[in-house]
Amino acid sequence: MLPGDSEITAKEKAVIFNDPRVHQFWDPNQRSGKAIAEALGYKGRVAWDIYLFYTPGSKWIEHPPKPAGWMHQISEDWVDRNHFFTGDALRRKLYDTARGLLSKKVTKVN
Repeated sequence: MLPGDSEITAKEKAVIFNDPRVHQFWDPNQRSGKAIAEALGYKGRVAWDIYLFYTPGSKWIEHPPKPAGWMHQISEDWVDRNHFFTGDALRRKLYDTARGLLSKKVTKVN
């Protein structure tokens, strides 16, 4: 999304996420950002600087599912400003959303 972005810089930044649940990859054609924007109702746009929360068992097969919660830091006006958070407000919203999802009773569907 930025002029200096490259596969090399993506690999360099990936080391800060030392968690097997986190997957970082290089997407030069912005396919994931376009698919996520479309799942949120913004076809033809590209989502970035976005935080997505999914319920357990959600699967991205051909298209991403709609998230259970989301926030962003996109400064453009095409995206819902009610989901825009920065700084401490973003930290609180991320925490509250994660806590809310984790506190719900998860039932296994057979």
